[in-house]
Amino acid sequence: MAVTLPHMLKTPVCFTLDNLGDAADLYRGNIAVPRPQGSNYALEVGVPALLDLCERYRLPITYFVEGWSAEHYPELVRDIHKRGVVIGMHGWQHEIWHLLDDAEVDALVKRAHASHIQTLGSAPTIFRAPGGKTTPYTQKLLAELGYEIDASYHEHAKPSRAVGQLVNIPYQWPGVDATHWLWHKRSPAEALHQWQLTIDHAVASQTPLTFIFHSHVMGMQPERLAVGEALIEKVLADPRLQVMSLTTLREGLL
Repeated sequence: MAVTLPHMLKTPVCFTLDNLGDAADLYRGNIAVPRPQGSNYALEVGVPALLDLCERYRLPITYFVEGWSAEHYPELVRDIHKRGVVIGMHGWQHEIWHLLDDAEVDALVKRAHASHIQTLGSAPTIFRAPGGKTTPYTQKLLAELGYEIDASYHEHAKPSRAVGQLVNIPYQWPGVDATHWLWHKRSPAEALHQWQLTIDHAVASQTPLTFIFHSHVMGMQPERLAVGEALIEKVLADPRLQVMSLTTLREGLL
């Protein structure tokens, strides 16, 4: 069931970060062991660059971290959390989530959930399916574990009720950095132009807009970071838009 934005006169915009460390590359078999210290550039260069960028503009962000990463980089995850960043759960090792059967979902959700609790001392309440789509069983399990938001991909951009208190706040691919630079091979100027079109569409359709940045996509190249900064400045200067956290957006929907 779709939910509306009765108290919001401006289009909500949420900034989020996905993926931490080598979880996805290990799962896909791209590497056999985690990259050693000094050569893990996404972790050591990209992550702090994106965090510093978001902090400079005081953006209320959610960082979606795999359970494996919370287990292997606990001090880093705690440091990110201490900066005021909300930590969301992002599967165990960045699996292709919608291809998993219910038993696999059950095992991985519970394992990742426990890893986050072990690292942060509290349970996560926001989930994003790695690889895009969530599943009905995932949402049932998330609701049982007390999650409040499923921020996974959905063809329909409108927020909606899921199960119990769980609310879908979906993203769509035009808001994702990888869409422009990895898949469509766009130039920085083209990417920024496409993001402006995405903003205009969100305003016209009265739909919340979620951006997703990755340390290995956005965080390691100065020209891409510059585009990210230009995008943030566009959003903050646009009187039609209001930046907020996913949690604040959910509260406004209830």
